[in-house]
Amino acid sequence: MTDVDLLAERLKSALARLGRRARRQTRGDLTAGQTSTLAAVSQLGPVRLGDLAAHEGVSAPTLSRLVGGLEGLGLLVRAPDPADGRASLISLSPTGEAELTRLRGDSIAFLVARISALPPEEREALAAALPAIERLAGS
Repeated sequence: MTDVDLLAERLKSALARLGRRARRQTRGDLTAGQTSTLAAVSQLGPVRLGDLAAHEGVSAPTLSRLVGGLEGLGLLVRAPDPADGRASLISLSPTGEAELTRLRGDSIAFLVARISALPPEEREALAAALPAIERLAGS
């Protein structure tokens, strides 16, 4: 195994653990899939179900169930697609926007606490590594 292989494994493992811990810090009863769907709708704007399913990498029936549940909670709304009367556009409701903002705030607060606990030299190393991590993520 090469140094790059080891680095890739360590990075993947560390980011996965950090992501799981950050998600556990959020209050609420939403699943990871529901939270991801809310974030995707926020990013994409009013979006058709098929486009959202493709973005999330899940089947349309699976996403339809997720969207239905989130709609039932008042977090998403459907409106007719003006370009195609047979289709709907999905968007965040005001309640959904507030919930997503709260969830993101919880995750950021968790990360702020963890980063603040690092020694200054490790915070500096993290800041120096961010451009490379952002390039890896395609940002």
